[in-house]
Amino acid sequence: MPDWMRWQIEWIVQLQALQPPWAIPFWRLMSFLGEEQAFLLILPALLWGYRKREALYTASGLLLGSYLTFVLKDLFATPRPFHVAPDQVRVLLPGGEALGYGLPSGHALNAAALWGTLAGMIGRPSFTLSAIALVFLIGFSRIVLGVHFVHDVLAGWGIGAMVAFLMARQAPLWIPRLTASRRRSLLLATGIVLLLFLIHGTRETAVPLGAWMGMAWGAIGESWRNGFDPGGPAAQRGLRLAFGLLTLGAVYGGLTLAFSLLPPSLSGEPALRLLRYAGIGLWVTWGAPVAFLRLGLARNQRTMQGLPTDP
Repeated sequence: MPDWMRWQIEWIVQLQALQPPWAIPFWRLMSFLGEEQAFLLILPALLWGYRKREALYTASGLLLGSYLTFVLKDLFATPRPFHVAPDQVRVLLPGGEALGYGLPSGHALNAAALWGTLAGMIGRPSFTLSAIALVFLIGFSRIVLGVHFVHDVLAGWGIGAMVAFLMARQAPLWIPRLTASRRRSLLLATGIVLLLFLIHGTRETAVPLGAWMGMAWGAIGESWRNGFDPGGPAAQRGLRLAFGLLTLGAVYGGLTLAFSLLPPSLSGEPALRLLRYAGIGLWVTWGAPVAFLRLGLARNQRTMQGLPTDP
């Protein structure tokens, strides 16, 4: 074991020994906030009840970060602390022993990409400080729980910060220029996703890429046809979110069941998995907003100022 890895093992062991019993549930909660399930609540809430522009760029940052996480994990193929020192490092996260490669920390990377993008677009110092604190706690929790080295988390934060900068500062400058027409927007969204899938198409990368493509298709179609307004009274937003999450769960479960009926040789194919998650993304940005309008849970606003897919 190299010295730079040994001192990290020793530090993790000391850090775990200092944790009182009540602290472990707290760190598990922080870790959960970096999970896919938490993001499935956060992103729809932003899209359906806050602002489209911020939500779409934030979702793009998260999904790009998730794709990079899986690519880099496969590229570096580095162990986790409990792989290196199973007799010293305790895994304090249920199911943590089944985790694969460690570098970079996906929780740290995705949290930095999501909250960094959102903080960069909102531009309020108080929100930025809160976002930084949350990103730190999510990443730090992975060290305390024994599932990541310090360098895994630092790498995740660094890469996630770069993704956030790209989405919050650079993408708003050039995306509107590249999406001057609906056809060009569709071709660009589809082409980028397929290119990334050809570069590294696995079962894991199919999830963020499929969701990204579906959300892009839906955002393009919805912005031209429906003009869904995510504003409105708090009660209306609450009903909209509850109905949206319920239907999202139904769509997710229905697509999962449908694809499970395929022969095993097909159901595990990354390309089909990509299509499955494209359907989920399409529902989030198009299907659900159409349903909101039909049910009177949202107002119709034909032109959304600043939406990335606007002409």
